[in-house]
This record gives sequence, structure tokens and C-alpha cells, in this order.
Amino acid sequence: MGEGEERTAKAAEELVQSNAFGELLARATQNVMGLTKIGFDLMDLTVRNLRLAGKPDITRLAAQLARTEDKLERVLQEVERLQSEVAAGARQSGNSRDNGGAGGGRRSAKARSTNARGSRSTNGRSGARSKS
Repeated sequence: MGEGEERTAKAAEELVQSNAFGELLARATQNVMGLTKIGFDLMDLTVRNLRLAGKPDITRLAAQLARTEDKLERVLQEVERLQSEVAAGARQSGNSRDNGGAGGGRRSAKARSTNARGSRSTNGRSGARSKS
């Protein structure tokens, strides 16, 4: 039994060491990879023909959504900046008219609430993002 094992092991080693075995292994690997690519292409075509969203569609939509979120964030920052300018202008005009009367106090409270809103973050992003 041991002698049979030795002969089998020797024959297997000779087979594995030959160039033909390497070529056979390489061709088998190429065929498997080719069939895998065909399978993925077939699935992609099937999904596209069924008009379902595939991975490329979802990736493209995610990129568009990220760009839209960035634009919206810039618009919100600009709106908040303009609100604070309007509040500061109203506070200055109220102080010059009222000379620090009760109306000026209300405007200051409004300006403080505007400043509090300016420091909030949207979707986990900081309100102090640089413009690009």
C-alpha cells in the first residue's frame, strides 16, 4: 500500500511539474474568468432590460445627490449670511431710531436667534465649510 502511494505521489509530482499542466491550469483559469464575465454581463443586461436600477445607475445617482447636497449647503450658508446681515442692519437702524428703546431689545433677540441658527449643522456637516 505504501509502495502504491509512493508511485502515485511521484506520478502526481511529475504531472504538476510539467509545462502542459501549467498551460492547462492557465487555460482553465481563463475559461472560468471568461464565464464569470459573461455571467455578470448577462445579469447587467437583464437588469437593464427589466428597467431596474443597477449598480452603475445607483453609483451615478449617488454622485449626483452628493453634488446637489453640496450646492444646497452653499445656498443655505449664503441665506444664513444674508439673514445675519439683514438682522445687523435692522439692529443698527433700530438703535439709531429708538436710541436703545424696547424695540431695539426685540431686534437684538431676533439677531441672537438668527446667529444661533447660523451655527447649526445640516446633515452632520459643519456650517463653516469653505466655498469652492
